[in-house]
Amino acid sequence: MERPSLKERIINTAKQKFLKHGFYKVSMDSLVQELRTSKSSVYNHFSSKDELIRAVVDRLNREINNRLEEILNDDKLSFKGKLVSISVFTKNLLSSVSEEFLKDLEINTPEIWEYYQESRRERINKYYRQLFEAGAREGVARSDISIDMILAVYLNLTELPLKAEYIAFLGDENQNIYEEVTEIFLNGILNA
Repeated sequence: MERPSLKERIINTAKQKFLKHGFYKVSMDSLVQELRTSKSSVYNHFSSKDELIRAVVDRLNREINNRLEEILNDDKLSFKGKLVSISVFTKNLLSSVSEEFLKDLEINTPEIWEYYQESRRERINKYYRQLFEAGAREGVARSDISIDMILAVYLNLTELPLKAEYIAFLGDENQNIYEEVTEIFLNGILNA
């Protein structure tokens, strides 16, 4: 197997460190040291740390979109199977994304945070729309509620595990918040 290019190695290493520790605490020097390259080599590919952060967010977005497409295109899965697979994937993804990373994005790079949020809105509008429309066609999901309303509610509920203020308020880890939000979204709050 061919070794990844230096640019790919930089993004992969930065992604791993940023998602785990946040990017504010990760210095370019520590990346250079781990990559065993020079600072100038890194700056040949990324003119600033913000540009590298944006590349990491782009990579994360591509990986999420690719996985959602795989799940939605899996003909062996029913609507409920796809919903469960997406929920498990999202929970696992959130367990790999530290609160520090989310807080750093929101506070230290608001333009990249907004870019990520816009990407998330587009993703939900595209992939979750497909999912809920298929569920309505199959008669498994309610068809008497507008898909736009369902997506708006889902979008807002799933923002809870992403924002530092909600994580602090709820006093829990983002993946646990996501799991509870998904449970409320899918099953409501009333006992059957």
